[in-house]
Amino acid sequence: MKAKKNYDELAKNIIDKIGGSGNVVSLTHCVTRLRFKLADESIVDTAAVKNIKGVLTVVQAGGQYQVVIGSDVGDAFDAVNKILGSNSGSKGVNPEKESDEKKTPLSLVVDTVSGIFMPMLPAMMAAGLLKAFCAMLSTFGILSESTTTYTVLYVLGDAFFYFLPILLGAAAAKKFGLNQFLGMFIGTVFLYPDITALYKSGEAVTFMNIPVKLINYPQTVLPILAACFLLKYVDRVLKKIMPKVIANIFVPAIEMLITVPIALIVIGPVTDTIGTAIASGVTFLMTVAPPVTGFVVGGCWSLMIMLGLHFPLMMIEVNNLMTAGHMIMLPATFPVTFAHAGAALGVALRTKDPELKETGFSAFTSGILGTISEPAIYGVNLKYKTPFICASVCSGIGGAIIALAGADCIINLGGISIYTMAAFVSLLPGGIGILTGVLVGFFGSMITSFITFKDTYVSDKNDEKVVGSNSVSMSLQN
Repeated sequence: MKAKKNYDELAKNIIDKIGGSGNVVSLTHCVTRLRFKLADESIVDTAAVKNIKGVLTVVQAGGQYQVVIGSDVGDAFDAVNKILGSNSGSKGVNPEKESDEKKTPLSLVVDTVSGIFMPMLPAMMAAGLLKAFCAMLSTFGILSESTTTYTVLYVLGDAFFYFLPILLGAAAAKKFGLNQFLGMFIGTVFLYPDITALYKSGEAVTFMNIPVKLINYPQTVLPILAACFLLKYVDRVLKKIMPKVIANIFVPAIEMLITVPIALIVIGPVTDTIGTAIASGVTFLMTVAPPVTGFVVGGCWSLMIMLGLHFPLMMIEVNNLMTAGHMIMLPATFPVTFAHAGAALGVALRTKDPELKETGFSAFTSGILGTISEPAIYGVNLKYKTPFICASVCSGIGGAIIALAGADCIINLGGISIYTMAAFVSLLPGGIGILTGVLVGFFGSMITSFITFKDTYVSDKNDEKVVGSNSVSMSLQN
């Protein structure tokens, strides 16, 4: 039985090596990574951070210093935040105040999108899983859609996506340094029954004699993000010109009077046009060259995850689902986690190194049962190079198969896993293609990794390990 991890010691070591608590501007976490914003990354001892027991690797991307922990990231986050809070007068981590001018356009986009969507991922995944569960009960005739039980279950899965503008408003406002309730305020205007009724009626709408082209705001993404972005600058200007004595009273109301009409008159129609154009572009790529597009998306998805570039594509696909009714590109990424789990399993079966064998089997289990690919990517595949290449190529082949099958996410079912595979296969167009692509990704990676991996482990009488050149680690720093 493994000893319980000492998260306090892990947290202390991480903070010491990244320059101390005073160097931490902010801290968040996703499914597998601690995401730091540091005041000065040049003082960080990255090599030492990578060598800390419990740390898989380090990724510097999107303006963040990301320490990859794995499935234990929640416990590590709590331990780190406890130390940061105790060292900052119980105020916790400082708010995000890094100037946008210090970031490249790409890092700014990635940081903004990931900062908005990451806190929502647990709820989004839960909603998707509940939708899949509800849809399966109906499809297999277990529960009739006419029952109130079905209605309650359907609402559980669908409510998150219907009220997405309100939730995004809160997340975007927080990211932009605004009061979260003001962001939610804008979202509630978008979803107010009278606005929805006006849209459905098709009646001409004006505001102070200015024509207003309403769109279907429930489940939209871009309008609320753009509106909150505008609110950020309206807030900044008003607080500069308004006396502080009356600012707290009048600024919020004036902000809404400025931002909401502009959002309804300009932002809504413009972002709707942009969203439709993006959806049409993605559909065009998948229609003209489905296997090529599927191979590129599936094959490159691992690199995009490592660099943090997958969040913008995820946002585009969520927008596509809300505007065009499908996510046609995302299915090409389904084989990725399975492929890396398969590659790690291939290494574990091939090697005679007991430590690497244990790591490989553990990474395989995390990928298959926990749907988390980072332990396989950083703990085994990227470290030994060839398994990573095998997994990427087989993910691309699986993605091409899925694209050729015309697979399409017409409903958000959350992340694909062995638990939700039945829902994906039975409920989505091209479901058999999805299953085939995933199996090709998994078994193809396992077999090719097993064949190509060169085990350099040598055991002498003292069972000492001699590691060859195949174990040279790769740096992920940009």
